[in-house]
Amino acid sequence: MVTIDTNVCLVCGGCIDLCPKAAIIMKDDTVLITDKCIQCKICVQVCPVGAPRLIENAA
Repeated sequence: MVTIDTNVCLVCGGCIDLCPKAAIIMKDDTVLITDKCIQCKICVQVCPVGAPRLIENAA
């Protein structure tokens, strides 16, 4: 799953514009990942500060 580290996110919107499933939204000046996320990792690759992070499921 992909999560956003709100402590480093600049709320620039770059990841929102590039998400192919519109799974990233901005609400109350915070960037959120919705359940539409397909874990394509485009947001992880393009973020200049590394705010989106892929969290592996622990099994």
